Amino acid sequence: MNETIIQSNILAERLGMKYEPVGIMFSDKKPDDAVGFKSSGNGCVAPLIFTAAKGKTVAFDTGSTGYPCSAFYFGFKEWIFPGIEYFLSTGPFPGRECERFVKTPELAKEYVNSLKPGEIRKGAIIFKPLNKFSDDEKPEAVLLFANSDQMSALVFLTHFCYPESRDRINTGFASACMSFFTIPMQYAEKGEKKAFWGLHDVAIRPSFPQEITSLSMPFEMYSDICANINDSFLFTEKWNAVLNRINKQN
Repeated sequence: MNETIIQSNILAERLGMKYEPVGIMFSDKKPDDAVGFKSSGNGCVAPLIFTAAKGKTVAFDTGSTGYPCSAFYFGFKEWIFPGIEYFLSTGPFPGRECERFVKTPELAKEYVNSLKPGEIRKGAIIFKPLNKFSDDEKPEAVLLFANSDQMSALVFLTHFCYPESRDRINTGFASACMSFFTIPMQYAEKGEKKAFWGLHDVAIRPSFPQEITSLSMPFEMYSDICANINDSFLFTEKWNAVLNRINKQN
């Protein structure tokens, strides 16, 4: 773990990352120093999770998950809320404008059904900067916030040892908290070294810097990437030209 953190710090420096790599772990309870919601029912978790990339320790449990959708995507409850299939599509849904992300309620319901947790989760979910992990802590997954130049580099780095692969990075329709947590955790639980390119959620993008998207993956995959960075293009003149542009923008 210590070696990965050292290499992760080098990776962040060579990518010119403005936001720290975030580790995701489970615990029996929320840490006393963690920020988060005091109760469930109000607030989107995505901007709060983003503060972990700015140095905060952020945690959620079954009683502090923000909006109902977050509780579902974190695995704390079996369903989002009655009528979610109408809210995601064309309605009707009382009192709120429907998102119109999915063509029909039937398709939306089928989609949400595919995401139902196998078992209801207990304890707490913690997001914190990777360099805040102690020697005896190990994240389940890692979440990165990157601009387009940095994301291009991450795409190449994930294929450094797998140039012929076509499914190392996936993307698609997903809420922000799905792309941050649900999907990479599914990969981790299956032992798959795959990453998910996310933060395409139109509903929450106004709360994030315009240039930022996310990449999340199991910790083992991130460790592999970090272990190979010294041999990669990150120390070439071509990447230095890109890095100079990133540093000027930062």
